Amino acid sequence: MIDLEQLLTSKEVAETLQCTPKHVNTLRKSGDLPAMAIGGMWRYDPRDLRQYVERQRRAGAQ
Repeated sequence: MIDLEQLLTSKEVAETLQCTPKHVNTLRKSGDLPAMAIGGMWRYDPRDLRQYVERQRRAGAQ
C-alpha cells in the first residue's frame, strides 16, 4: 500500500539524488523511475526511489 503522506515531489527526489528536477523528469519519461500524476503534479513513492538507487548501485558494481 502506498503511504500518501510520504510521496515525494520531483524537487525532493532531485535533492535526494543530487541532480536536477529536469533529470528526474527524464528518468520518469524513460520509465526508469515510476511516478504518478496527482493534481497535475508528479509524485514518487520512496520505495520506487530506493529500488532505482539499488539498480544503479548493482549496475555500477559490474
